[in-house]
Amino acid sequence: MRNGVKSILRALGYELRRLPGSAAPQEPTRDLDHLRLRECAKAMQSVKLHFGCGPRVLKGWINIDLAYEPYEAYMRYYTDEFYGESVRGTRDDFFAFDITKVGLPLPDNSVDVIFHEDFIEHLDQKSQVVFLAETLRVLRPDAVHRVNTPNLLEAMKLQSRFSEGIRGVFVEEWEKHGHKSILTPKSLEELALMVGYSRVIFTSRDQSRSPLLPKEYRPDHRDRPAEGNVFADLIA
Repeated sequence: MRNGVKSILRALGYELRRLPGSAAPQEPTRDLDHLRLRECAKAMQSVKLHFGCGPRVLKGWINIDLAYEPYEAYMRYYTDEFYGESVRGTRDDFFAFDITKVGLPLPDNSVDVIFHEDFIEHLDQKSQVVFLAETLRVLRPDAVHRVNTPNLLEAMKLQSRFSEGIRGVFVEEWEKHGHKSILTPKSLEELALMVGYSRVIFTSRDQSRSPLLPKEYRPDHRDRPAEGNVFADLIA
């Protein structure tokens, strides 16, 4: 564990203890990462949240996912174009917890931008509503919540043959990729407006209203064309 993480945890009143027979202190638990996020956000000039980051942990961002995963094995996909040293974060930039269960330890109207790609479709419908409500709570007025997610309409149009009935439905969109609730532009807009976002602006890859966003990696061209995803700015 790096010194920066240790100092923050000690400032919060936690002692890092070695497990019996272990050579290194324990990793922070999810509860400690939740607390650590709150303290880190206080020191940031612009608070930027990256959800479902996977191995692509971004420098200068608060990167949130269920578990930390080193990036090295994924560089053959990312390449330096999407994950060069200038944007490459460290374990200190990563926070492990489930926002849909514990929320964000941040004040209302305190976040400058939110970003995720190929993430929200891995949440079920209930969790999508919870997620959008909590992210709206912490966003500053008029700030951008950038959504980049597979488009159900395009996936079905390209892959399904509905005239064949059950045999023609492209179920791999759910079964192979682990997607739970795949959105369309209309369903995303309806959900966002329902929870209180002021408007939804549909764009294309790397065409966001926010200048703070990184270069968008998803969708990988080996998975689907760029037109197969919905790119949208949800405006708080």
